[in-house]
Amino acid sequence: MIETPELRLCPICSSPEREIVFKQHFEPIEGASLTTGYEVVVCQNCGLVFADRIPSKEIFDRYYAESSKYEYSHQGGKQHEAELRRLSGLADWIATQTSLSSRLLDAGCATGELLVALRERGFTNLTGLDPSETCVQYARDKNGLRMIQGVMGSKPENEAPFDVVVLSAVLEHIPDLNPFIEQSLQWLVPGGLLIIEVPDVENFAKGFNAPLQELSLEHINFFSAASLENLMGNHGFTRLDDRYEICYVAQNLTGAVLTMSFRSGGEIKAPRLESKSESGIKIYLKDCQEQMKFEADVIKDLVETQRPVFLWGVGTLCQRLLATTDLPKANICAFIDSNPHYQGKELMGHRIIAPIDLIGRSEPILILSWPFFEEISHQIRSQLKFSNEILCIHKFPEIQEAKG
Repeated sequence: MIETPELRLCPICSSPEREIVFKQHFEPIEGASLTTGYEVVVCQNCGLVFADRIPSKEIFDRYYAESSKYEYSHQGGKQHEAELRRLSGLADWIATQTSLSSRLLDAGCATGELLVALRERGFTNLTGLDPSETCVQYARDKNGLRMIQGVMGSKPENEAPFDVVVLSAVLEHIPDLNPFIEQSLQWLVPGGLLIIEVPDVENFAKGFNAPLQELSLEHINFFSAASLENLMGNHGFTRLDDRYEICYVAQNLTGAVLTMSFRSGGEIKAPRLESKSESGIKIYLKDCQEQMKFEADVIKDLVETQRPVFLWGVGTLCQRLLATTDLPKANICAFIDSNPHYQGKELMGHRIIAPIDLIGRSEPILILSWPFFEEISHQIRSQLKFSNEILCIHKFPEIQEAKG
């Protein structure tokens, strides 16, 4: 059951003063959803953009331990090529920040692909930490990595502190940021290095992806460099270096990414009001409104014609469209998803089925995924050998123009 969320104080400065800039809504999957939506707000004291009215930390912890989509079990544990390219670039940058002999922990490492990339660059003392048992087992068995199953709570007594801790694609998911960063200190040697990679709210609008995709089901903190420095200053971390990148998140699609390195043991600094986060999110929201016009046209046609259709993909995009448009009025046969965590569950009274369950069905398939549209299309045609008409929710010519 999804709980009724309470007001969330700013996770950096604890101020209750905020401006609501957007309300995100989702149609939940039975037994597999975190939330039915949240308010995107800007803290009026420090400027952080964050999601308000979210579930409790306990629900987040259980979700990532039991329903992780980051184990890639439907792909034999293998991550997507675009993700591997991003991690390769991150590994190159980490190699400029510390020595190859550094004792390094990748916290929230999923299946350990960043650690594999670091090992290929000559790092010799690597450990991964992740709450998902499946991720940990895959990283050990397939990638030969030293792993700890758990979260950044109490460090095991027999585990020595690390020279470097990496938090890649982690902080945007954390409900209680200050306690989390405080816990990270026990994993670091005095004066240790903390490397953080997050989506970059200041530059969201420079990426090319589905509208509102940055405001996903799981992302609840939206950082700029200034807001991340505010957070780390609370705990005596000193900013060392930064890296801004528009990187591929899938074929043809991009996202803005910020990576920063911090040294522990410095002076504690109170957060200062910054405006770059607010400016970035408002520009992004304006751009998204323009992109959503094509979605409305596709959905209008399905509703008016009432032709039967399968919907493939039940993630952020699907759940947003079901909650905010007339898509539920379409003649939906069933939902399809390759992730076994979703299969057999229900969404708006329709069962979520596996791709193989489409055998013998000829109805059109609407793919509700920008990042994996081409991959799913290939799966339908080349792997499953289905001839169903394939429909898309995005303006495909714009995707093609982005290839350069």
